[in-house]
Amino acid sequence: MSGEGRERQTRVLLVDDHPLVRQALKDLFARESDLVVCGEAEDLQGALAAVDDSKPDLAIVDLSLRDSDGLDLIKDLHRRHPETLTLVLSMYDESVCAEQVVRAGACGYISKREATTKLMGAVRRVLGGGIYLSEAVAAAPAPEAATPPPPTDPDTV
Repeated sequence: MSGEGRERQTRVLLVDDHPLVRQALKDLFARESDLVVCGEAEDLQGALAAVDDSKPDLAIVDLSLRDSDGLDLIKDLHRRHPETLTLVLSMYDESVCAEQVVRAGACGYISKREATTKLMGAVRRVLGGGIYLSEAVAAAPAPEAATPPPPTDPDTV
């Protein structure tokens, strides 16, 4: 049977400093017929080389990498390879990190504490052009909107 009519698989790069996590993610993605892991890396330089070599559609990035910072990688990827979408998968508190990673160029943040079904939902949302944040973070008011500054009275200043 020829490859005609088959859709192209979405290419995913895994960037995490823990080999066990990368293997678990590879196993998870192997269950998805339309997604394929095209590479993996444990640090910033390895990730940039892997993106150059494998041209992934999506990079799943941890914030804590061997000898490097995942936030720096997100900024570099956004600048050098804007066509590669980035989803952060990390153990850090989403309420602290989510806004920061999105401002750096990521398309979302999901905690390693979440179920695998939530991870796949986040991947699908990002690949569909959306931003993924947990329901709690998405519903929280922006920090500046949470408590507006008190009005100033020119007579009391």
